[in-house]
Amino acid sequence: MTDSTFDELKDEWWNPRGRLKGLHLFNPVRAGYFIRVTEGVLGGIQGRRVLDVGCGGGLLSEEFAKRGAVVTGIDLSAPSIEVAREHAEKNGLSIDYRLSRVEELGEEFKAHFDCVLCSEVIEHVEDPREFLKNCSRVLKDGGLFLFSTINRTPRAFILAIVVAEKVLGLIPKGAHRYRDFIRPSELWQMLRMCSIRVEEIRGISFSILEGGFVISDDPSVNYMGYGIKGQV
Repeated sequence: MTDSTFDELKDEWWNPRGRLKGLHLFNPVRAGYFIRVTEGVLGGIQGRRVLDVGCGGGLLSEEFAKRGAVVTGIDLSAPSIEVAREHAEKNGLSIDYRLSRVEELGEEFKAHFDCVLCSEVIEHVEDPREFLKNCSRVLKDGGLFLFSTINRTPRAFILAIVVAEKVLGLIPKGAHRYRDFIRPSELWQMLRMCSIRVEEIRGISFSILEGGFVISDDPSVNYMGYGIKGQV
């Protein structure tokens, strides 16, 4: 998906029945998992400095801000950042939203954050290795790296692209390119090179009975997990 496509989604971010309805179905399970991990690993969310990389309209940023985290959200889409700011203000949440790439945070935020969120972003960047290296630079030693992305498997191509985009319309057509999907083993190795040890990877599956996404033991399509910096 191009930056201009994200710009066109300005009015869709907070519409659960709009072109991003798949993200709204997905957000509760990823937010719930990330919050549980943060509480377990860091001992709580209150006062923790959190960076949401590729924050979009702020769906995940707000979940952490509601629980007392000091949240910075960055994105490359100016309209998305505008929507995120407006929605946070409307809901009385103080979130530092910035139109920025993670590498542009530079020395200001070197080893600054307790937690870096990278959800549904890695598969959209041109150079995942360099991107993850820059994410690691702004994360403290002992800090938590939370991620979710899509596996590069034939099953993922069918479900994440053919079904989700073209059949069900859960996400906009052209949102993903199969070649950009990342296998867990590849992500594990890239993070290891950034001094981040992956502690857990869980699958995310769609449940007809639940009417939404659930955590599973099948990472063949969507998966998420966490790593800790400095424990390689």
